Amino acid sequence: MTKYFSLILFFSLLVTTSLKSQVQIDEAIDFSVKTLESEIFDLYPKLDEGKIVVINFFSTSCGPCQTYAHDFQVAYENFGENQGNVYFHGINYNGTNYQVAQFADIYQLFMPLASGLEGSGNAAFELYETVSYPTVFIIKPDRQIVENYIWEPTTENITNALIEAGGVLVGNAENEETLQTRVFPNPATDFVKLAFNVKKSTLAKWRVYNSLGLIVEQNEVSAAAGENIIELATSSYTSGTYFVVIEADDKLLYKTTFIIQ
Repeated sequence: MTKYFSLILFFSLLVTTSLKSQVQIDEAIDFSVKTLESEIFDLYPKLDEGKIVVINFFSTSCGPCQTYAHDFQVAYENFGENQGNVYFHGINYNGTNYQVAQFADIYQLFMPLASGLEGSGNAAFELYETVSYPTVFIIKPDRQIVENYIWEPTTENITNALIEAGGVLVGNAENEETLQTRVFPNPATDFVKLAFNVKKSTLAKWRVYNSLGLIVEQNEVSAAAGENIIELATSSYTSGTYFVVIEADDKLLYKTTFIIQ
């Protein structure tokens, strides 16, 4: 009987945690954080400018935060890099400025970011009762939280939610430069093929990171206009999730993942 009671209690806690991960606050609470560049971000004044504010609460060590970091960056770019009517901000939990800066460098994040320990991110987490990450939500200028837990926080889902909230996409020729990427086979064992597209010939640099954010392999390739395929020998890789970043002309083109069994 004790065994079954323990199982019931365990699953009850799982359900409770899942429900609590969706922030229950309807109206935004004002907060102030300091970015890595020592700039102060105050929520209410930004909303008073007529901006729709998108917050990504994240941790540098959580797998989903790493997986969807680039999705948040692409959405930031698509809506004008905070120059349009949408303002993006990343708020970290329990990390230092150095740790968040490392995370931003690995995943090529260029929007404002505040650390948990040195940028008051932890205080914002507590105000919003955020107990899981990544938690992405949208606040309209009238201070109403219209999205409190976008899952999965893909570029498509964030974009659709923002358009529904009145966000305006901003044209960017550099964004139109890139097309979709795909990895196969995935999961893999001995090799992985990474297919990506560019609209003009360029020198593409690629890096593979493990789940700890360490580079395990890197190189560069002359990419022709159209589809290009890179084959990676992965027989020496340990089991786990890996991240591939492809850059060209010092711009991030793609970030994708694959799994080694």
